[in-house]
Amino acid sequence: MREDLRRRLRELGVVRGARELTTPPLSSPSGGERTPRRRVAIEDLLPGRFYTTSHGRCFVVEVTYPHDHHHGDLPLSAFLNLPTGVAAQVAQDGALANVNLRRVCFLDTETAGLSGGTGTMAFVVGLGYFDEVGFRLCQYFLRDPGDEPAMVEALAEILPEFEALVSFNGRAFDVPILENRFILARISPPTAGVPHLDLLHPARRLWRYHLPSCGLTTLEREVLGVRREQDDVPSGIIPYLYRDYLRTGDAREMKRVLYHNAVDILSLVTLASRLCRTFADPWANALSGAEFYALGRWYEAEGCLIEAERAYRAAIRAGLAADLRSKALRDLGYLLKRANRRAEALACWQQLALETRGDVLAHVELAKYFEWHVGNLSLAAGWTRAALALVENWPSGTRRDIALAELRHRLARLERRLGRCSPPIASTTPERGGNARPTSRPATTSASPAPIKSRRRVPSRRCSPTGTSR
Repeated sequence: MREDLRRRLRELGVVRGARELTTPPLSSPSGGERTPRRRVAIEDLLPGRFYTTSHGRCFVVEVTYPHDHHHGDLPLSAFLNLPTGVAAQVAQDGALANVNLRRVCFLDTETAGLSGGTGTMAFVVGLGYFDEVGFRLCQYFLRDPGDEPAMVEALAEILPEFEALVSFNGRAFDVPILENRFILARISPPTAGVPHLDLLHPARRLWRYHLPSCGLTTLEREVLGVRREQDDVPSGIIPYLYRDYLRTGDAREMKRVLYHNAVDILSLVTLASRLCRTFADPWANALSGAEFYALGRWYEAEGCLIEAERAYRAAIRAGLAADLRSKALRDLGYLLKRANRRAEALACWQQLALETRGDVLAHVELAKYFEWHVGNLSLAAGWTRAALALVENWPSGTRRDIALAELRHRLARLERRLGRCSPPIASTTPERGGNARPTSRPATTSASPAPIKSRRRVPSRRCSPTGTSR
């Protein structure tokens, strides 16, 4: 190459060979040059150590909290004092019934992407567990993607020590990502087949009617009493912060990410304690009506019908929004009806009929009760006519047409039966204006109400989480 051409290329900034490349100076907003940001390594920011494996080494941040450390409104040790078997009921996993709570691992990851899948890498894997000293928090951090084989090997060594996992949406997100990384490293995933308490689903069951969202940060703020510091970082931008760290080598933002991960894991402990304690003994806590109603549905789904009835009644007493109150009265009424306690369910149907205008379920149940179990055809026909009057005001559509057809069929049958009855079952007195209405209410005489029998899907499961009957 001619010398004059080389000179002209050098003037344009073109050089031969990558070693001679230089980074152009950074420009400030004012147009002048500014000094590049100083790189700070993660080991200079956080207490930790390098864990050496056959595939190299990875950086691990380690912190130990005393057992009586409060995170939110509960000490961490509250988890160790949970009643036997309650975690299995909350998780709906009988394999958790005999797990040693001191050998449970609380798991949370931070990933380089939010979509999951084989290409998603976990650059922070946080593990929390109890030992004789306190609660130990270990955070495995990838300073560089080349450290991943060492981190995967380190995790493969420690995870088999635990009998169960606790996470928040970990069954669908964290664990599949880790298992993909183990498989890519040709290591059998140590998490496969391990009992898993995923707190997301029971949290939704308990607080779905009480909170607008059941995300972990919302639960921390509204339920657990946890307040994050200003150093926290929104989870949605964490992948972008890690990419920026890989580009610049400056770990100062990674300190905030690791703080976020640490709070997540500590919140898992408090959330697990609160969920299990509430399920085991809700009467010891000041719950809202919405929480009691959610518990009633939860207990009923588990076959714990005595607890379900008690929770529904507590919800109605505590006060509910109009829509939830209607649902609570409806569910309690059906619960009593299935237990053959129809006279007690009568109060639910009557109250529901008084309070609702857009639904005739209670009217129909009252008509059925008076026709088939009391024999008062006049009252049964009266409730059917009241239901017809409501349905006729509904908007036109299939729902209205079906309801009208069913109610007219019921009323026609009742009127035929009334025509064959002599004397009339219900006495009537003239009202003002010459109209007549049923005035007699059937006297309900019954012995002590039949107890609700628990319907268990799993015969060996006890309704009482503590193992004692109530």
